[in-house]
Amino acid sequence: MLASFVLMVMIPLLTMVVVSYQSYKSIVTEQSTQQTLRTLEQVSVGVDREAGQIMNTVGYLYKDPILLAAVDEAHSQGADGTRVQSLVHNYFQYTNELIDVVFFFRGGGAYSANRAVPIDESLMRTSLWYNKSLAAPSQIKLFGVQPSHMSELDEKYINTAAVALPSDMNDQSQVEVIYFVFKGSLFQHLFESSTKEQGDFLVLDNESRAIAANRETYIQNWLDQPSYLYKTGWYSSGEYTVSIDGRTAFITYFTAPVTQFKVIHIIPYDSLTRPLRKVLNMTLWVGGMSTVLFLAASWFFVRTITGPISSLVRCMYRVQTGTLQLEFDPSGPSEIFMLGNKFHAMIKEMEVLMKDKEEQQRAKAMAELQALQSQINPHFLLNTLNAIKLMAVISRVPNIQKMTDAFIRLLSTSLNRGGTMHTIKEEIDYLEQYLYIMEFRYGSFDVQWHFDDRLYGSFVLKQLIQPIVENAIVHGLQHKEHDGQMKLSGFLEDQKVVIVVEDNGPGIESNDLDELLAPSSEDNYNSIGIKNVNDRIRLHYGESYGLKLISEAGGGTRVEVHLPFVGSTSETRERDDD
Repeated sequence: MLASFVLMVMIPLLTMVVVSYQSYKSIVTEQSTQQTLRTLEQVSVGVDREAGQIMNTVGYLYKDPILLAAVDEAHSQGADGTRVQSLVHNYFQYTNELIDVVFFFRGGGAYSANRAVPIDESLMRTSLWYNKSLAAPSQIKLFGVQPSHMSELDEKYINTAAVALPSDMNDQSQVEVIYFVFKGSLFQHLFESSTKEQGDFLVLDNESRAIAANRETYIQNWLDQPSYLYKTGWYSSGEYTVSIDGRTAFITYFTAPVTQFKVIHIIPYDSLTRPLRKVLNMTLWVGGMSTVLFLAASWFFVRTITGPISSLVRCMYRVQTGTLQLEFDPSGPSEIFMLGNKFHAMIKEMEVLMKDKEEQQRAKAMAELQALQSQINPHFLLNTLNAIKLMAVISRVPNIQKMTDAFIRLLSTSLNRGGTMHTIKEEIDYLEQYLYIMEFRYGSFDVQWHFDDRLYGSFVLKQLIQPIVENAIVHGLQHKEHDGQMKLSGFLEDQKVVIVVEDNGPGIESNDLDELLAPSSEDNYNSIGIKNVNDRIRLHYGESYGLKLISEAGGGTRVEVHLPFVGSTSETRERDDD
């Protein structure tokens, strides 16, 4: 009932929280996207303005015949470059971001207008920007922000642009390519003045290369940008989520109308949803406290119903395990109270019936015992055997005397009412008498004894080894005429007693070994005896003890009896008497 209350509260509450969270997250994401797109649109206007102004300036500059003539003259005649520098400055007087303009000539040679860039002509002519410019004459190319490899410059990053003169201008000037070097902050001020949002901002040109970025991560040295930025080229604007370094990020992009450059904003999804998570945590906390209060009230309510039922069930379980002496007071609602009274009355009636049954069983057992005692009196049997022994002594028949004496000792052990256990030393004495009698029945055979002296005081079940010895004689040694051998040994192994009975008989087929411990036919008397020994050991000591049979056809048989070492005489006697 309490579980039902929990489900009735928790499922609607969790459903409401999840649905509210997802709806609010969609609203927050949409609002953030719209706000970011507006910001990116503002930035794109600035990008178009800055880039357009530079490209217009470069477009006028490379077509200026006066400037080209001044450059040719300065290069060919080694004239002072003040005039070239002045002409270049006139074109870029609106900005202080220009570092230098380098002119490359057909057939070799280069000229720096401001003398600010060290010229490694062979390296520059083989660079990527130079070849891209030659491949598309008259097309002004912005190559974006990149690390500066010019040690003479204080700038860590630079922006570059280049334009190759078309072939129809070859008769006007010897200039082949014009290279423009700007500071790395050429477009950086656009981010600082137009954006207040968290995250990363960058501008990609038409070849997906960064021309501005507020983080150095996106400043590449003529290498491709990360693959997660290529989706920005699919549409003019939009948003999508990606995984960056194992964290989910939200990317929004917008295309500048004029230059078609991509203005991109990247923000970790955690930062975008942080306010939402605060609302979610507050909702869960309030909902959890409300649930705890509700469950506390429900528990007190359910307790009045389930408490008496639980007590009744516990009493039933104790009765099931055999306990009838119960202190049970019926309580609870009327139906449960009546059920408890009926159960209590039933227990009392069962107790009376069981006492009557025990009295009947006890009377029956006493009657059977008296009947058995009337049939055979053990003292009468032993006295009779002693008389036979005395007659054998008088008649001077020692074999009958010894055999009768051995049989008397066996019967004394069997009929002894002192308990079901005795020491291993007593078991060995019992086996000696038993083997003496068996030699008369099956002929003589050699018996070797090897027992550790420490085992003599250990207690075992009575007549535990005799069925194993009998099995060895009947199935093993009776087929031997003169060379029958039996070894009986005992030793300690890991605080366990191991008693071994070995014979040199014909052995046992491997298929018959399992049958000895679990005989399928009741006619197999000896097999039942072996199984009985194994069952007695396991019932008395546990499943980790028992018999182990080792044999093969023609190779004799070895039976190992594994028992616990029980050396305390007082404890063993007390347990045996119980």
